[in-house]
Amino acid sequence: MAHSCSTFIDRTFMFGPCGQDSNLGIVTMTKKSYSVVVMDGDGIGPEVVHEALRVLDAAAEKFHFRLDYLHVPAGDASLQQFGDALPEKSVEAFASSDACLKGPVGESVRTINDKLRFGFDLYANLRPARSYPGICPPALRPNIDMTVIRENSEGFYRGLETRLTPDLATTTGVFSTRGAERIAEFTFRYAKSKVRRPGLEPSVVLATKANIFPQTHGMYLSAFEKLSHRYPQIGFHHYYADALCAYLVRNPEKFDVIVSENLLADLLSDLAGQVAGGLGMTPGTNINYETKHAYFEPTHGCAPDIAGKGIADPIGQIRSGGLMLEYIGAVHGDSALRRAAIAIEKSIGSLLSKPKRLQLPQELGGEAGSKKVTDVLISKLKEDGETRTSFA
Repeated sequence: MAHSCSTFIDRTFMFGPCGQDSNLGIVTMTKKSYSVVVMDGDGIGPEVVHEALRVLDAAAEKFHFRLDYLHVPAGDASLQQFGDALPEKSVEAFASSDACLKGPVGESVRTINDKLRFGFDLYANLRPARSYPGICPPALRPNIDMTVIRENSEGFYRGLETRLTPDLATTTGVFSTRGAERIAEFTFRYAKSKVRRPGLEPSVVLATKANIFPQTHGMYLSAFEKLSHRYPQIGFHHYYADALCAYLVRNPEKFDVIVSENLLADLLSDLAGQVAGGLGMTPGTNINYETKHAYFEPTHGCAPDIAGKGIADPIGQIRSGGLMLEYIGAVHGDSALRRAAIAIEKSIGSLLSKPKRLQLPQELGGEAGSKKVTDVLISKLKEDGETRTSFA
């Protein structure tokens, strides 16, 4: 089913100016129609994905481009119906798409990760965390503007476990120089191009446990230290992960870009999202820039306890769609998608910075259901004039 659509984007742009991407380093021809695979997911997934698509449609109509959606099975429901959490036809559709918008899934998440993250080597995962002054429960600080970058293809999340005896098991982490060097290169390029709040110094913080794992985590530390000399305008700091958790709670507003290996960054990104106001607002990306494969999903779970009640917070899913839109616009040099993304983010910022209880999702202290939140965002999007930035 074809739609005109678009999304919002976080103010921290990942991909540099339109047409010439600072991370991809490529220029491609603009086109006005883009293929997007949609995986609804489980629990609240279909509900929040539906709301995200409504916002995309409204933005596409305003900025004159088209997204052609292809809905494919994925998740626990797919496993029950087809015997496979991610059937081959879904994988093939993903491989040939411009991008994928994915809702949260249930217990089958590992199968999907294996087939997408590992199967397509989607090595970079980004999770921006920003605070807004009007939400409840509030963020720990009003001016949080950080991004957690997660190496997405290595570490202990490869799931290489062995049961040696009924009472003894092992797990193996995989770390490589190639993996460390490419995530380091990506991180510094991202930090160089990131648009950050005034007063926040450009910096990269690497979190490791190199004191405990000197060969594996030490490999990451070495790669980042060597590369940091090529980016003198970006401050580089190394923290042990446990100490960083304490600093994140104490002074979250001081952090700009945080990066770590797979397992630690998974934990740190959830912590960052929560101190900024809640995981329901936090988007996520899974990308391989070289092969141009990517999918975008919120960091929250599928919340089966509230599925079907119409009260799920759709903002994280909408923001994930925004990151997707910004990515497609960068890959294809299409400024229309990126302007639409900026406009949607502005609408979200307006909703969360000057909130009314009847318009805020219940998770953030309001009274609005999923549909009402989306209605308000679409109204703000349609009323707002086009935003101009250095990326437009």
